[in-house]
Amino acid sequence: MSTKKHITELHTEINEWKSKVNFVKDELKTFQDQLASVSAQNTAQEIKMKVGHFESIFIRQDEVNDELSHELQITDNTLGDKVKGNPAGDRVLFDDLVELRDKIAVFEKIWSENKTDFRRFLSESL
Repeated sequence: MSTKKHITELHTEINEWKSKVNFVKDELKTFQDQLASVSAQNTAQEIKMKVGHFESIFIRQDEVNDELSHELQITDNTLGDKVKGNPAGDRVLFDDLVELRDKIAVFEKIWSENKTDFRRFLSESL
């Protein structure tokens, strides 16, 4: 049996997820700048290989951010469309966003792991 929630709860949750994705986008930009700095300061082949590794991770992370942002916006718009023009729309219960919540949890876990790895690399490279 699926859990039901009010539109306001779902909308609030979606906005929190959007904020998390935006925060990762900002953090990613900072990490890319730091990576460029490490790359410019180090010519060792081992460092260059690790730089390439993190460049690939960051490119993919940027793609995931965009995909997730898009999915969150579509979901938010879809929910809004369902209540638009319905005077009782704010009292209607909707299916919980379980799959999307799971995606966000995986997104946060992977980013946390990548962030930890990158910080370790920075501390070893500087």
